[in-house]
Amino acid sequence: MNPEPLIVVEPPDSRGLRDVRVRGEVVGRAWSLGDLRGLLRRAEVPEDLDLEAGELVHWRGGGSEVWPDRPWRRRGTSVLIAAGLLITAGVLGKIGKTDVSDALTFGGRVAGATFLFASIVEMIAAICAFDYLGKRRWVYSGAAVLVGVAIALAVNALLLAMQIDAREYSPYAWIWPTILVWSLWALRKINPQQIWRQSPHPKKVATGAAVAGLISIGNLLYSRVYVPYSSPLTMDIAVKFGEPQLNAKRTVLYVPMTVTVKNNGKVPLYILGTLYRVYGRSANFAEKARGVAEWKGDIQAGESVERNVSVMGRDLISSGEVIVNGGGSFMESGDVMSEERVLSIPANSEFDSIEGVAEAVVMRTDRATLSTDFLSSVTTSWDDSLSHVKDAPKWVAEPGDEYLKYQARLYYSNEILNATRRPRYATIWWVVNKTADGWQSSYLQATISLKNEESRKPTALDSQETSTSYGLYFFTSATVREPFAALVKPPAP
Repeated sequence: MNPEPLIVVEPPDSRGLRDVRVRGEVVGRAWSLGDLRGLLRRAEVPEDLDLEAGELVHWRGGGSEVWPDRPWRRRGTSVLIAAGLLITAGVLGKIGKTDVSDALTFGGRVAGATFLFASIVEMIAAICAFDYLGKRRWVYSGAAVLVGVAIALAVNALLLAMQIDAREYSPYAWIWPTILVWSLWALRKINPQQIWRQSPHPKKVATGAAVAGLISIGNLLYSRVYVPYSSPLTMDIAVKFGEPQLNAKRTVLYVPMTVTVKNNGKVPLYILGTLYRVYGRSANFAEKARGVAEWKGDIQAGESVERNVSVMGRDLISSGEVIVNGGGSFMESGDVMSEERVLSIPANSEFDSIEGVAEAVVMRTDRATLSTDFLSSVTTSWDDSLSHVKDAPKWVAEPGDEYLKYQARLYYSNEILNATRRPRYATIWWVVNKTADGWQSSYLQATISLKNEESRKPTALDSQETSTSYGLYFFTSATVREPFAALVKPPAP
């Protein structure tokens, strides 16, 4: 019986690795002749040993020239798999880091923490890719790579679906299809069935991959379809006239006015715009009752139907912000803001009554955040010489009407939406106009749109989407009326 050779080099396996035995014990695996020399050196075999000496070295399944490994292809595959995992880790890390601290809901922050954890798993998987596609010194490296690829496949498939559903381009849009294709390629390269067979706990590996994918899917679906719990918005706006006073010459009537805004709801709000208006109403009194035809005209004009009174017109006495420089300000639940003004009205005015009304445009803070440059972004319809130079969009105002325009960027409630949606901007117009009947008026108009698309008139569906997705709402106070004759009352005897 021949004695066993000092060195035995086994046949190459499916990946080109050859087991090396020295004195009957496996000392490692070699990709190449250089690898073999290194193993022998560590096993204290003399470096000048002739590897072709048949009595000392036995080659099985091919001699010293048989090394099927393609090192550049293997290393390139390792780099590509690790790169895909690291790109996914970077995207998940950015989303998770932002949402864990800045998401507008508790659920969004939990999702952010999950994405941060998934990012760490992806980085570990990227490191393990070099071991699994190398000499597999760590028994769980294949399982780690499989879980990482499963997360990348699930996340990028759903992010791509969200991007397609939005029909919008974002800076990340090219990543989702690229990594999705990469994930399918990587699954083919790592051979999941082989990982399960070679793993000490194949069921745990399969369960881990499935759970990782389901968690990713769950968080993405949450961020897509979840609408924060909507406590109803209840904002009170009230206009109140105080005790009027005449000047000493009884030519000017001073009427104190207080406008109060209170957030009665449980949700903090952004105040995008506030406005009050005071009109002097002119009316004719007729001793003879007015007929049905006149009533129809009143109804068509939006007036109340009165038996003996016909409204001739309204003159704008005063208009302004309720909260001066308050655009973009934050209003907590229970907060109250008010503005006090003194109206100066000629005492000989032929008004039937004065009317006061106020309005506010607000946005829920649990749907989006507002950039801080709201007030600094103001533009006007006039130039430095106060000449009218530009018109508002036709759906906002008539040509020639004057306006102030404020605009600021919105940031979505979570980073996933920021990554798959184009930026939106909130735009507010304060318009001062004159109607065809010669009445002066003032009002607010608002929209949320893509950049430079605020001139497009929102459809009913757009308005509903704006309210649902961003919580943009208009509130108007009740109209307060005071008879002008009662205000200009003669002094007490």
